[in-house]
Amino acid sequence: MEALSVAIPTELKQRLEALAAETGQSLEECLLVAVQEYVENWETHLSDVHQIDEHEARAVLKAAVNE
Repeated sequence: MEALSVAIPTELKQRLEALAAETGQSLEECLLVAVQEYVENWETHLSDVHQIDEHEARAVLKAAVNE
């Protein structure tokens, strides 16, 4: 594993520490789960968007110009 240093707002850190304590996990375990879920969700979302862009025809609306 690699170490990564990030700065987060104090309130967010306190909330994370409270959740870690309540769930019996370390702060590091909670952060790892959070980052893993973020990456997986965004990878899935972006993959879906790219699939739509590549395979779906879309109607394009053009604004009418009054002259």
